Amino acid sequence: MIHLAFYGDDFTGASDNAAQYARHGLRTLLFFSNPDANVLQKAAQSYDVIGVAGTARSLPSEAMADELLPVLENFHQLGVNFIQYKCCSTFDSSASIGSLGEAIRLMRTVWPESFVPILSATPEFGRYTLFGHHYARAGDQVYRLDRHPVMSRHPVTPMHESDLAKILTEQGFEPQQLIDLRQLDALENASDALVAQLSNEDSAVFDGYTQRQVITGAASLWQLSRSRRVCAMAAQGLAHALGAHLREQGQITAPEPSHTLAPVDRLLVLSGSCSALSAAQIDWAIAAGFIGLRITPEQLISADEATQEALQRQMLDALSSGKSVVMYTAKGPDDDHVAAVQDRLPAGVSAPAFVAHRIGLLYSKLARAAIVEAGLSRIVVAGGDSSSFTMRQLGAIALETKASHFRQNAHVCSLFSEDPQIHGKEVLLKGGQVGTAALYGLMLQGFSGNDP
Repeated sequence: MIHLAFYGDDFTGASDNAAQYARHGLRTLLFFSNPDANVLQKAAQSYDVIGVAGTARSLPSEAMADELLPVLENFHQLGVNFIQYKCCSTFDSSASIGSLGEAIRLMRTVWPESFVPILSATPEFGRYTLFGHHYARAGDQVYRLDRHPVMSRHPVTPMHESDLAKILTEQGFEPQQLIDLRQLDALENASDALVAQLSNEDSAVFDGYTQRQVITGAASLWQLSRSRRVCAMAAQGLAHALGAHLREQGQITAPEPSHTLAPVDRLLVLSGSCSALSAAQIDWAIAAGFIGLRITPEQLISADEATQEALQRQMLDALSSGKSVVMYTAKGPDDDHVAAVQDRLPAGVSAPAFVAHRIGLLYSKLARAAIVEAGLSRIVVAGGDSSSFTMRQLGAIALETKASHFRQNAHVCSLFSEDPQIHGKEVLLKGGQVGTAALYGLMLQGFSGNDP
């Protein structure tokens, strides 16, 4: 049985990572919190890949150890030799919030002699690393990370550097090597020479422009992990490439899953993302007939039950009319509501974690009401931090991928829960940069394979 373990630093990225392994026939289970060691051991008897979704991306560095170390200790007890810290494919982080350098330090606390590759390239999703510098697509254009129209203006972790090694060095970890495009192009697959080189190295940034280059890098890391622990700081491109390599080598014999999603009569979208793409998706949905409900800063911050019940009643009334609903906290990074929420925060609190927690509390109540009282079977939660807290508060334990639309990078999953009213319901956990403007229509109408 193939065994890998990964931690996803938010729920949307973690679910995407799980889907990339699952697309190649690897049985993958993603937990929404760190399970007991015996639960994890039992799951490892039935699944090839075990993941734990977390909230580290929104946490201050000093809080990451409490979140991450118990998960890593559980992975250590599993005895796996290949561990992935799933980071965002745009590598957005900082020394103070969601520090990837701190995450590597914590992995090294558990596995001091591990090799640390940094592999953020995800060509299928328009994420490329060339000679150590990272690029990301926005619309039809590709931008260097520090000039990207969204990531350079990220409200929490704006990216002002594109060199992945420099980004990590500023966060306390300095990669020692670069495996560049020329080296990868010189190899058709994992090379004994490259594996031998990596065996004597501390860490390396891996380039990746084509899918074949990323597969070559992933294949080399898998081969290396047969003799040395690998603790990868990597985006979902690694999962896709490693799954492809294992199938090419005949190590995966299960049939590749088909990807067909049936339509539903109504859909609820809960958006906590303030990206420009999320704003376009909200606008498309409203123009297509979804009822749009804007959540005011007061409604978000307030702990008053009457305020939340009134908002819930609005949602249920809209759903009972037969309409789909999109609820949102902001439309894009320039929305006045973003600053208004921050102005209302208690003094001394961490804004990202507090806001994500408040959104999670509110959205979990709305999601439960939509499922239990309105009879919905599918919901969408947009925003990595929003998804993390929403799923935990909802009482979901884990998920498995049900159907993926890889052109949209959208993965609909089935929930595992001890609550029978939540168990088996479908959810799309969507990052701020995922999908086209018409994504919510696709989630309502369903799809067959990867039809546009």
